[in-house]
Amino acid sequence: MNTASETASLPAGLTDRLRRAPMLGCLIVVMMICEKMLAHTYTAITIYVLPSPWKWVVPALVGCIGVWLILRGMGRDEVKGSLLGYLGAVLIWMSWFESGLPLLAHSAQIPPAIPEDGNVMAGLLGEHIFLQMSGIFCVVSLFFIMLNKDVRCRMLLWIRRRIGLTTVTGKPTQGYRPNVARVASFEYFFVTWFMYVLMISIIDPRTFGLHHPVTYTLSALVCAWGLYLLYKCTQQREVGLAIRYGIGAVGVAWFIPETFAFYGILYEFYLRADLHPISMTVVAVVYIACIVILYKTPINEKTGRSA
Repeated sequence: MNTASETASLPAGLTDRLRRAPMLGCLIVVMMICEKMLAHTYTAITIYVLPSPWKWVVPALVGCIGVWLILRGMGRDEVKGSLLGYLGAVLIWMSWFESGLPLLAHSAQIPPAIPEDGNVMAGLLGEHIFLQMSGIFCVVSLFFIMLNKDVRCRMLLWIRRRIGLTTVTGKPTQGYRPNVARVASFEYFFVTWFMYVLMISIIDPRTFGLHHPVTYTLSALVCAWGLYLLYKCTQQREVGLAIRYGIGAVGVAWFIPETFAFYGILYEFYLRADLHPISMTVVAVVYIACIVILYKTPINEKTGRSA
């Protein structure tokens, strides 16, 4: 059995260096950025390319695979549990939410909100408005989650300290270790949900729109927040914890390329995989390679964490 000290004394190969700070955080950031690109490609294909009924059948099946991955991660070590929980949540979100929201918006007959100049990129589709309306449920849910004394989300803990709720919630349960697959998947859902609602609300043409000082200020603050979290992710030393930290860090930082795309600064090549097959193949290969490197991380059998 390898312990952390024994592992540190071994000759460090490339994969060993990639599993150590700060390269570990960089590896996870690269992996999750590739995931965001591939998720956009998948969503574009299911919504705009696949014919009916396959545009509904395929996401339904892929989402079921996501559930299976999360269940497979239950009870595993910190690394494999976090990775499987994250991967399962990705499949569920991009299948049952990203690909399912257009169906719900169409059923509810929610009209799009397009600015007067007709710029579709600066407007909101029906599914965006549907998701924006769900924001109240997201915020209320996060409030009650924050009241859980065993919650370990650093953002929620920071908010709880600032508003003086630490004494109300009580001390965390001694020896309590949450199921990391559930935590990772839960974190992915709520970070993605919250950031979608935040981004849609900031650029909403019915309020300020893209070209307004308030929009510029809020966007700059969120971008700065995302960059700070990316830096903190590179400081994480345990692989399982770094994966879970990366979910939040990249989830927030992805606001940056999305904002650049709104203003026409960034070309989202991943939305047109048919025009950029080589680039998307490279993205897919890098993503799979990152997953394999993390999944094969040596584990300390005593702690269940990376050795």
